[in-house]
Amino acid sequence: MKSIKTKLIVYFSILLFISSTILGYLSIINASAALEKESEKALYSMAVDAAKLTYSRMETQIKILEMIALREDIQSMNWEIQKPVLQKHVKDSGFLEIGVVQPDGTAYYLDGSTKDLGDREYIKKALNGEANISDLIVSRVTNELVFVYAIPIERDGKVVGGLIGRKSAEALSEITNDTGFGESGYAYIIDGQGRVIAHPDNEKVLNEWNPIEEAKNDKTLESVARYFEKVLQEKNGVDSYSFEGHDLYGAYAPITKTDWTVIVTASKDEVLSSVPVLQLNIVIVVAIILLIGIAIVYLIGKSITEPIIQTVKHNEKIATLDISQDVPEKYLRKKDEIGKLAAAIQTITNSLKQIIGQINNSSEQVSL
Repeated sequence: MKSIKTKLIVYFSILLFISSTILGYLSIINASAALEKESEKALYSMAVDAAKLTYSRMETQIKILEMIALREDIQSMNWEIQKPVLQKHVKDSGFLEIGVVQPDGTAYYLDGSTKDLGDREYIKKALNGEANISDLIVSRVTNELVFVYAIPIERDGKVVGGLIGRKSAEALSEITNDTGFGESGYAYIIDGQGRVIAHPDNEKVLNEWNPIEEAKNDKTLESVARYFEKVLQEKNGVDSYSFEGHDLYGAYAPITKTDWTVIVTASKDEVLSSVPVLQLNIVIVVAIILLIGIAIVYLIGKSITEPIIQTVKHNEKIATLDISQDVPEKYLRKKDEIGKLAAAIQTITNSLKQIIGQINNSSEQVSL
């Protein structure tokens, strides 16, 4: 460390290492944040598209019922006339069952059964002229978990009854099963109370799984419960949560004309899987920059210290009264401080030569 060249290389190498490390760290942080942000945008876009797709498919089912309800034989509200018409449509429509609801709330089904559904909210809405879809309910006909499309039957501008189409709870999951982010991502739907009504794991649907309620007795579900509460409150957005030991991103978007929300998930590990590769690339780049920087510092240090070293050697010769050699011309031609120093030393050398020459002349004259 006594050498100026060594000091230059060491100090500048340390400076390069620190600055390169900081630059690499910031690059990794910024790149990871940018990657995460872009993934969240893509995930949210997928959730919005899933919500639109779900609504579009449900709207198609409503349109089918509305087309049926426009028939005069259906508007007659005569079950004997309506029944054969509905029997023709039930298979092609994709419904498990189609029925007609009388103004008093009594529903007539094709299997010959009747049920009083007047207390059902979706029936009330239909009889008030509003096409709607029920939440998941236990069917009073089959005791299975279903959801029901209900539309008004109108004649001469007045609601004279309702037309209903029953769907299995699994039908919603069939819609969301087509959606997913990456290899492990999936989509599901929750209702306005936080119940899961569509999910790749159908058991969650059949059990009407609600983590908000379950978390009261199971602390491991607190993260999911907080996430569901945020979804129900905000309706649109992206957030993260933990479930069954996995860290997940979840984007959510509402389904039009319902209180349902589609959630599309993605594994954090999968989203950020390219970060380690990015980190390695940045480390390699930083290492290359550091090596190149050290090499440049070495060359610069050498170019600065070499003239000084030669000048020092020349001074050492002068100190021993050896003035036989001049300062190399290449140093004298320099326009910087090194050149000035070399010129000054050369001036000293020349002056000493003159003095010694004068002394020799005087000595010769004295000897004569």
